[in-house]
Amino acid sequence: MTALDDLKALLPPPLGYGRDYDWAGVAQRLGVTALPEDFKELFAAYGDVRFCNAMRLFRPSDNEYVDLAAVTLAAREPLASDEFGEPPGSVPDGVSLNPGTLIQWGASFGGDYCLWDASNPDPAKWTLVFTDIDKLFWGFYNGTVTSFLSDWLHGRFAPIPMWRLDSILPQGTPPFCEIYDPTDPSDTAVFERIDATHTIG
Repeated sequence: MTALDDLKALLPPPLGYGRDYDWAGVAQRLGVTALPEDFKELFAAYGDVRFCNAMRLFRPSDNEYVDLAAVTLAAREPLASDEFGEPPGSVPDGVSLNPGTLIQWGASFGGDYCLWDASNPDPAKWTLVFTDIDKLFWGFYNGTVTSFLSDWLHGRFAPIPMWRLDSILPQGTPPFCEIYDPTDPSDTAVFERIDATHTIG
């Protein structure tokens, strides 16, 4: 079973609402050869999706606040600033925190960063990097966005302390996702909420 299969078993996406976007255009704007295949497959299954009222994913869009390239380019200045924040205590071998090669694929609704270290030319080898909005806490995940989401939504992994699932969801509440209406230009209309097939933990 793939990570996407596992995620779909937990949060079955509605048929017909997956989307295919201009990923090549985003990759070109960011100066990389491509974006990870699992990320494209995730959108092909779910479309514009947000998880547990805590995390949203970015994608190609005319809206600069959800457009993956625009969000990434805007994030690089605060990520580069040494005015606040602290460097991580340790960084996995081969991982770069150079803001010029970080790509922001998602965020918490509080502004925490979900990033790829895109310094490797092969997007299948990109490490996930997480930090809170103040850059005080750092986390790393050696795997895909889809496998991270599966681990996170099953309560197996939290990249930084405030992202523990049991601190985000009331006790006994199953994880959920919300699919947003692709015809709504404001990107704010919820089309459908999907609750997990079972409670975690």
